[in-house]
Amino acid sequence: MNLIEALQSVPDYRQARGKRHPLWIILVFMVMGNLAGYQGNRPLEEFAKRYGAEVARLLKIELDAVPSFSTFRRAHIGVDFAALSEAFVQWMRQHLTVDDDIYAIDGKRIRQPIPDDDGKTRFVGLVSVFAQTQGITVDLAALTTTETSEVKVVQYLLEKLHLTGVVLTLDALHAQKNTVAHC
Repeated sequence: MNLIEALQSVPDYRQARGKRHPLWIILVFMVMGNLAGYQGNRPLEEFAKRYGAEVARLLKIELDAVPSFSTFRRAHIGVDFAALSEAFVQWMRQHLTVDDDIYAIDGKRIRQPIPDDDGKTRFVGLVSVFAQTQGITVDLAALTTTETSEVKVVQYLLEKLHLTGVVLTLDALHAQKNTVAHC
């Protein structure tokens, strides 16, 4: 599975009316733009305008137009973050060898809050496990302030990965009996 196939597996949240671009193309621009340092909706629009023709040529696809600021904004709000994360992890695992490595585990929150349907604000974050020697992210999981805590997400990732004989670096927040039991 290549990255494009992984992104194509993310379910499209949009209604059929008004769709100009397949979701996977928007996600490709988001990934490529972020990797090139274009972070945020307006910078992603600039990236798409500047490099859209080259991206289309490399992917051997036809693009009548590139995604706009509002398209990127709606995608950031509407995409199923868990499905996108899982697709990314599935693609990434092909390039991973779990060995005697040093793993850094840390959580980061997205700066902008996301409003729920009922108007309440929630913050979304991501906890990642980074293999320092290999220089890759081994796994990641979503974190929301209303549903899970960073401690529970870290415990879930440690249980899921079954890392043994490795060095883990974590924040002091995780120096708890329950977290250590998952190591």
